[in-house]
Amino acid sequence: MNSNNETSIKYIKKSFELKNSKLYKEAIEMLYKALECKNGEKNAEIISQIADLYTLLKNYERALEEYEKVLDIDENHTHSLDKISQIYFLLENYTKALEYSKKLLKTTNNPDYFINHLQILYKLKYFDKMKELYESSDIELKNNSQILYIMSKTGLYPKEEFLKRAVEKNNKLVKPCFDLAVLYWENENYKQAKDLFEHINKLEKNPLAYFYLGLIEHYEGNFFNAIDNYLESIKLDKTNDKCYFELAKAYIDINWLDEAQIALKSSIGILKLKNDTSLKLDEHHFLLAWILSKQEDEKNAILYLDLIDKNSKMYPNAQILKNTLKLNESNYIQAKEILEKYYTNNPDDAKNPILIESLGKVYKQLKLYNEGEKLYEAALEEFPNSVFYTVELIDILIDNKKHDKALEYTKKLEHFAPKCPSTYNSFARIYYRLKDYNAAIENLKVLNEMDINNAEGFYFLGLVQNDTCQAEAALENFKIALTLNPIPSKYYAQTARAYETMGDLENAMLYIKEAIEISPQEINYKRQAKNLAQKMHDKEKADYYNSQILRLEKLLRQRG
Repeated sequence: MNSNNETSIKYIKKSFELKNSKLYKEAIEMLYKALECKNGEKNAEIISQIADLYTLLKNYERALEEYEKVLDIDENHTHSLDKISQIYFLLENYTKALEYSKKLLKTTNNPDYFINHLQILYKLKYFDKMKELYESSDIELKNNSQILYIMSKTGLYPKEEFLKRAVEKNNKLVKPCFDLAVLYWENENYKQAKDLFEHINKLEKNPLAYFYLGLIEHYEGNFFNAIDNYLESIKLDKTNDKCYFELAKAYIDINWLDEAQIALKSSIGILKLKNDTSLKLDEHHFLLAWILSKQEDEKNAILYLDLIDKNSKMYPNAQILKNTLKLNESNYIQAKEILEKYYTNNPDDAKNPILIESLGKVYKQLKLYNEGEKLYEAALEEFPNSVFYTVELIDILIDNKKHDKALEYTKKLEHFAPKCPSTYNSFARIYYRLKDYNAAIENLKVLNEMDINNAEGFYFLGLVQNDTCQAEAALENFKIALTLNPIPSKYYAQTARAYETMGDLENAMLYIKEAIEISPQEINYKRQAKNLAQKMHDKEKADYYNSQILRLEKLLRQRG
C-alpha cells in the first residue's frame, strides 16, 4: 500500500511538472495513473486537479463532469463549486452559475466568492436581490472596492459616489478608475478625467485610456498631444475605428491631409470588416471628399460626395462642397451672392466650416482679399486655435501683400501649433515675398524635416535656391520632389533651370521637354526651351519652339 502511495505521489509530481510546461494532456495522463494507484479509491483532490487541466484545455464539458465527480465525494468542495460557477459564467449560462454560487456561499464567507455572486446577479439583472445582499452584508463587504464598483453599475445607488468610494478604497483597480474617468469626461470635468486616465496608464497601458486622453487634448486644442495619444491607443488596439476617425480629424485640424486620409481609410476598412448593414459612413465619406477637394482631386471628391445618403445630416454640407467643386469663372459671382446670403441670414450656418471655406474660395478666386480677411478673422473669433482658418487667413493676407499682418498671424500659429508644417511653409512664403531668402530657406528646411513626404516643400526650397544661384543644392531638392510626385510640370521646368545654371544644357533640354509634354499650353516653358536651343546653337529646335510660341500668343490674343 505504501508502495502504491509513493508511486501515486511520483505521478502527481510529474503532472505538476508537465502542467508548468503547459503539457496539459500529458499531465492528465499522469493524474489518471495516480488514481489507478489508489486501487479504486475516490480521491477528490486528484480528480479536482484533472478537472482544472481540462479547464486549461478549454474542454469545459469534460471539466464539468470531473468537478461533479468531486462533488459526489464532497458536496461542499469549495474549489469545485467555484470552478463550476466560473465555467457556467464563461459559457453565459448565468442561471446555472448562480445555482452553484449559492451553494458556494453556504460553505464560505470569502469576499471573492461574494463578489462573483454579485456579478452573476448583475448579468441576470436581479438588481433587487443585489440590493438585498449588499444591504444585509457587513461593513467590510459594503466598503469593498470591487463590490462598490459592481453596485455602481446597478442604477440603485448614486453612480459617481460609489465609483469615487471604490477608487478611494483601491486605486489600483483599473475598471472603477476607468468608469469614473469616463463619467468625469461625460460631465465635462476634463481635468479630473485626464488625471484618472493618466493614472490608469501608469497601472497598465490601456488603449481606451489613451483614446479618451486624445479626445480631451483634442477638445482643448492641443492637437499634437491628441495625435500622440491616439497613436498610442492604436499601437495597443488596431481595431478601434473611432480612434482612427478622431485621429483623422486631428490631422485635418493641423492640415496634415495625407495622414488624415490614411487614418480615415483605416477607419472605413475596420467598419466594413464588421459587416454591419446599419453602419453609416457618410461622415467618413464627407471628410475624404473634403480632403480630396483641398488636394485638388475634384473627380474623386465628387465620387465620395455621391456616396452620402440624402437623409444624412452630412447631405447639405455635401451639396455645398459639391457645388463649390463645380465652380468656374463664369459662376463665381453668382456663387458669391448665394453663399453670402446663407452666411448673413443664418447665424448657425455662419459657423459652418464648409460654408466658410466655400465662401473663402470664392473670395480668393475673385481676388476679394479684404472680404476674405474679414471672413476668416470672424471664423477665428469662434475657433481661435483653428490651424486651418489661421493658414487660410495667412494665405489671403500674403496674396493681398499684407506681409506684416501675415507674419503676425504666422507667429501666433507657431505659438499654438509649433509642430505644424504649415507654420513654416507660411513663414517661408512671407519671407520669400519680402526677398529675405535666407529666412525662407531656413524655414523650408524645418518644414522638410517635419514632413519628409511633402513634395511641394522640397520644390519650394529648390525654387528659392534657384533664385539665389544655388543650383546644385536646388537640383537635389527638385529630384526629391519629383520622386515624391512626378506629375507637376513646374518641377521639371525648375529642374531644367537648375541644369541650365550649371551649364548642363542637354539635361536642361530633357527636363523642359518633359514640362512641355505635361503642360503644352504653358507658353513660358516653350520660351525656356527656345532659349536653351539657342544656347545649344540648335537653330532647327529654336525655330520650332519659336513657331509654337507665336501660335500660342495668337490663341491668347484671340481669347482676349
